[in-house]
Amino acid sequence: MLTLVPAPAARLRCRHCHLTITEQELGADCCPECLEQFKIRRRDFEAIASGGGEPVRYRCETCGMIIDV
Repeated sequence: MLTLVPAPAARLRCRHCHLTITEQELGADCCPECLEQFKIRRRDFEAIASGGGEPVRYRCETCGMIIDV
């Protein structure tokens, strides 16, 4: 039996330091890299396109093999 592997979460990129992070990791907070490096709370992010041509992934429940279609 095959199980559909979910696509990776949407990613955001800081427009200042270019850190790439998922929305779940960021939450509603500022860029952690800008805060640590520059002591500035920046919340200016751009969404990164997922590249619609990515293959669909399935995983075999028996052997664990990943199949890209």
